[in-house]
Amino acid sequence: MSPKFPVSKAPGLAAFRRTWQCGDVLDLLAGLIALGLIVLASAGWSGPPRLLLTLAFTFFVPGRAIVTNWHRTARWSEVAISMAVSLAVLALAATITLWIHLWHPVALFQFEAWLSLVALTIGIVRRSRHRPDIDARPSRPWQLTDA
Repeated sequence: MSPKFPVSKAPGLAAFRRTWQCGDVLDLLAGLIALGLIVLASAGWSGPPRLLLTLAFTFFVPGRAIVTNWHRTARWSEVAISMAVSLAVLALAATITLWIHLWHPVALFQFEAWLSLVALTIGIVRRSRHRPDIDARPSRPWQLTDA
């Protein structure tokens, strides 16, 4: 006897749905990190919570905001490419602000956080608008059959 797992008629649809759900979770997480950083920086709090949010923001959020709107990266690792793009974008922004003598790190982080929130919102709305209706119910109930 071997268990026969329910398989939909088009197995690619289930994987496609999981990809969309993973993207939604990553976008929500990035949005919460950005919002937390905005709140802590605006309140003037310092210490470990703000430091941890700043590190999480630096390594993930701006890159995720770009990747969620750039569909060609769907084949790549969503977390790894988000980290690489995030570090590159923040290094470029810091270099430009230093070069033009407008270095204000807290203001730069807040601007980047707001811009990231806007880009994440656009990505979530765009993805939900183009999401196909997929029936997640199994095609048949679980059965044990003789093999």
